[in-house]
Amino acid sequence: MPAVFSDQLPTYFLVAVAKAADLLRAAIVASFLFVDRPERVWLIYFLTTAQFVMASFFEPASSAIVPGLVKGSQELLTANVLSSVTWSVMLTMGAALGGVFAGIFGTQAALLADSFTFVCSAILVLRISYQKTEDTQTDPSGGFSDLVNGFRYVMARPQVAILALVKTFGQIGSVDIMIAVFAEQYFPYGREGATSLGIMFGAAGLGAVLGPLIANRLTRRDPDTLRRAIQYGYLLIPVGWGLIGWSPNLWVASLGVLVRLMGTSINWTYSNVLIQTGVEDRFLGRVFALDLGMFTLASSTAIFFTGYLLDTMQMTARDLGWLFSLGSLLPVFLWGVSQLRYSRSQPQKDLNP
Repeated sequence: MPAVFSDQLPTYFLVAVAKAADLLRAAIVASFLFVDRPERVWLIYFLTTAQFVMASFFEPASSAIVPGLVKGSQELLTANVLSSVTWSVMLTMGAALGGVFAGIFGTQAALLADSFTFVCSAILVLRISYQKTEDTQTDPSGGFSDLVNGFRYVMARPQVAILALVKTFGQIGSVDIMIAVFAEQYFPYGREGATSLGIMFGAAGLGAVLGPLIANRLTRRDPDTLRRAIQYGYLLIPVGWGLIGWSPNLWVASLGVLVRLMGTSINWTYSNVLIQTGVEDRFLGRVFALDLGMFTLASSTAIFFTGYLLDTMQMTARDLGWLFSLGSLLPVFLWGVSQLRYSRSQPQKDLNP
């Protein structure tokens, strides 16, 4: 249903949806303060689910808004790179500042501060400039029919389906769990590996920043080049996992995390651009909802199986690093095959003068 809202509503309504989602998330995060005794633990699951539901409205809406706020493919790519970089910076700073803030002021103050950040986000969304005179080309059919039509649209266009799965294919193994295990068991610097944990998460954030910035410097901004950049992004992921599996010290492990996040960040950014430039506006929300939904499912599955292999199968984190490195070669192959078929399906350019 969030996907349908994103496609059926004009830009100024999408801005309102994003703002409302932020304000509701502010209230949801503040509600975690009510979890103050064991019999209220169930609230954690309810509120976490509610927070993800609000994110399912905000993310497709915000992604669908971007093409209408910039001019041309050059600005669109720049906007997506900026979005990826700022998200990555906040990931790094948020993890570091959140721990320090909670340690100094306590958990309740940290929750209130987190809630306030969503209010700040809503204020920023409110300041977005938009045009109210736009043709939305809404379909008079119902919501379920819209979802079916969106699914048919994607299935009838294999390249759109593949682009919507770019982020999903990158979710081989959970880097978050691996960071925690390496920080605590292999390189436990600081209390219970807290220093190591901070360094490795910092490397993750830095990698997510550097990936699209470097790729943006080295590549042209046409669709074919962006597709090749995604191939290189996929290649960085097994290299990163291999460094993590081999890592003789914290710095090599952190380098592996950095390289892996460079790859996933490149793919995240450029797949967004290709979707925004290659999908009809009236289907953008549904395609991005599919994109986010499949990514979330793959990420959750990766978390489960990483924990399962560590706890039940008694595999070491180093062994998992090598296993994930090998597993990450499959998306490299699949993307290469899909792009070979794509290039063959494109009309050949006339090289004669």
